Amino acid sequence: TWLLENGYIPCEDSGKKTRRFKIRIDDVIIYLTKLEKHPESLQTPPGIFSSRTKYRSIKQMQEPIDSKSFTKMLKKEWSSFPDVLTTNEVITLIGYTQSTLSDWIIQGRIIGIRYYNRYLIPKNYLIEYVATKAHRITQKSEKHMSLIAQYFDGR
Repeated sequence: TWLLENGYIPCEDSGKKTRRFKIRIDDVIIYLTKLEKHPESLQTPPGIFSSRTKYRSIKQMQEPIDSKSFTKMLKKEWSSFPDVLTTNEVITLIGYTQSTLSDWIIQGRIIGIRYYNRYLIPKNYLIEYVATKAHRITQKSEKHMSLIAQYFDGR
């Protein structure tokens, strides 16, 4: 019912307790083909069933990003940077704080190599994370949002 109530599948809501929704077969087919082609666009937002995290409804969410073309754009954009980045360089590239980067490394979201009490992060792994899994971050940094806007402008 959550998918129906939040507009993921178009329907008519009668407001009754039973047989509440009327769904057209065409809308179900469209939903299933969308789910097959772009499964990331129809995932529930992180924190949706949590009392702590606020989430954005489908109306506030942006259109899905093609991870292959976004990866290509990031590789081109960051080509002047070395293959292994310090945390300070990563901060300038994506705009998240030192503690956020440390958390990502500890949680295994990105690979970080400990070197003299500092982390070194391979650029390819950072690009892979930013182009795929980082889209589900609800509160993106300004730099991250500007990279996404730059992607949509360049298409």
